[in-house]
Amino acid sequence: MTGKAAIEHVVVLMLENQSFDRLLGFVRLDDPTQRLDGVSGEESIPADPADPARRVRVRRATTPAAYVTDPTPGHQLDDITMQLFGAERVPAPPTATMDGFVWNYAKQPGADGRPIGPGPAEAVMECLDPGLVPVISTLARSFVVCDRWFSSVPGPTWPNRFFVHAATSGGLIDSPTDAQSLAGFLGTRFRLRTIYEQLAARGRTWAVYFGDHAQAFALSTLHRYASDGFRRLETFARDVEGGTLPSYSFLEPQYMDLPGSPASDQHPPHDLREGERLIAWVYDTLRSREEIWRKCLLVLLYDEHGGFYDHVPPPAAVAPDDVSAGNAAFRFDRLGVRVPALLVSPWVGKGRVDHRTYDHTSVLATLRALFDLPEPLTRR
Repeated sequence: MTGKAAIEHVVVLMLENQSFDRLLGFVRLDDPTQRLDGVSGEESIPADPADPARRVRVRRATTPAAYVTDPTPGHQLDDITMQLFGAERVPAPPTATMDGFVWNYAKQPGADGRPIGPGPAEAVMECLDPGLVPVISTLARSFVVCDRWFSSVPGPTWPNRFFVHAATSGGLIDSPTDAQSLAGFLGTRFRLRTIYEQLAARGRTWAVYFGDHAQAFALSTLHRYASDGFRRLETFARDVEGGTLPSYSFLEPQYMDLPGSPASDQHPPHDLREGERLIAWVYDTLRSREEIWRKCLLVLLYDEHGGFYDHVPPPAAVAPDDVSAGNAAFRFDRLGVRVPALLVSPWVGKGRVDHRTYDHTSVLATLRALFDLPEPLTRR
């Protein structure tokens, strides 16, 4: 039996706002022929592209202080333009230099409302020692790392998460306003055709498991599945134990940091260790029932890079639809910054690296191939 034929359950856990170099840049695999495109510690960028002589090097973070980054680095479209190109506007041609991360972070407001400045901004160059994040590092050494998985757009959480459900964001490139978010959860502001309708049409089961709330529910096309398609995160373990895990499971972390209930999304300034605990829980839950584990593919992903340094320029991309291609602010013809991505399954190799280019729509292409779904949702 081939791996493709054996896989009956795909589980995606998507966390928040970490770049590939930030979490996996210093990971080394046991097989010397398997080399991640990470960092050596010699990489450097200017503190300000206008003054290239003053360089800031990548730092190997080894202390618990690295678990919390406050304030959060910028990750809106304009911020990412500065990070990629070291300029406030996209040049022609759009050749990314990846040298504006410190410059952009220095402009972010601190607790007093004023820019934090270049000194504190050097924190954006910290790449974590694998010992600080032992769960994701161990999984990387034990399964497959995709070291060219890019976020779908150079923008924040919402458009990137829409891409993993619908292969488009419907032209959305920035974070929605509070009113727009509410219009998504309660109304029809974000009406996109999704992979979930395709799965249901083929008789395949699915569920979105969520911590405090499901961002996926902002897609109004999914509102009719509210009673059976959306489940609390803790029921994931019950479904695995009971042998009722759906064909496709999409897991959302807890996004809000509440007393006695910390956020597990790893979005700054939340503590990275809570996300590590969530990753371990998901993995251990799947391993707890052998008949499920033997038929499972777990994809560990991050929605976008969160403003943290990465050295690999994002490639060009296909605009998913005419609405996106016609957006005056961004034509959806470039991918976003690289993010951590792992493939975890008994059907993949141990300590291997996949250098092929992916983005979040690769999840949907995989589901189409595994479950014989109809035509692609979009051109992407």
